[in-house]
Amino acid sequence: MFYAWYCKFKKKRGKAKPQHTAFSRLKEIFNTPHYVERRVDQSVVEIVIARITAAIRETGCIETYSAELVDVLDSCLNHPMTVLNSDGELVDSPHCKIASDLLSSLFLHYAKRSVMTLTLPVAMKAVGSSNQELVRNTTSYISLAAIHNGKALSHYALQIISYIINGNLSLLRVLPQVYADNREPFHAHIPQLLSVLRDADCSEKLSLLQLASMIANEKPDLLIPHLPQFDQYLLSPSTCTAVLNIYMSLISQGRAHALAPFLPTLSQACQLPAFSGNLATIYKIMGNIGRVSLPLASDVLDDLVRSAQNIDDQQLLSSVLTEIEG
Repeated sequence: MFYAWYCKFKKKRGKAKPQHTAFSRLKEIFNTPHYVERRVDQSVVEIVIARITAAIRETGCIETYSAELVDVLDSCLNHPMTVLNSDGELVDSPHCKIASDLLSSLFLHYAKRSVMTLTLPVAMKAVGSSNQELVRNTTSYISLAAIHNGKALSHYALQIISYIINGNLSLLRVLPQVYADNREPFHAHIPQLLSVLRDADCSEKLSLLQLASMIANEKPDLLIPHLPQFDQYLLSPSTCTAVLNIYMSLISQGRAHALAPFLPTLSQACQLPAFSGNLATIYKIMGNIGRVSLPLASDVLDDLVRSAQNIDDQQLLSSVLTEIEG
């Protein structure tokens, strides 16, 4: 029955939407209590799903069938994603295999908003699974989809924040895309989000620091109490630029005074060859701090004059002299 349906399926493109009895039949089979024990049923379901998704790819009709695929995925995720094998080891369940195949097929179309609008709510359900491999793969899919679907994903900001706080740090990568369309959950959870900064990998750190810069532009006073957490990352070549962006955002919002405690670290960065590409920005930040008060002006002037004596690059020298004169 399934093979006959598959053959007809490929001829349907451009015609009225058919009754998808195969999708309903698939759910009937894998929703039976004994599906996990029936290897033949599992093989049939896997083959049919592979053929259906292949036919959809070949005919380019994902938008026609995405609702049915998502419905099957949602039904599948109601089952455990892990089972114990005969050796007592925790392994992927037959339902996990279905979910993985469907997620992979749906997220091939991450740039199609109509498909992602249907897929993302159920994908977030998969991220909450106890199967860590499924969680990792789905998180990667969502990170890719966030590039084109930040607004759709922003509806799940609280859920994303919860997953991050509970250890799924890979989701930090989607925060800059999500923040613009749903800011309040991030404002309410700044301490919890920044608490994972030290455990994040480099790309995750950069995403979180980018979020901090965005918050600095919108609600600078919410971020100021947390500035000491960023100080150590100013002296890391991989994160220095991201921290400087936070400082520049605060300066643009009239909060240069809040950066005064970090003047020694900025001065230290000026002396290190690894940060030569950031010097113009560092000098600008120091100049703004110096204009806050006379005591700070004296400290900054000493640092800038010392730096100017060792600069060969004329453009960079012009930058530091501008700050000295300012």
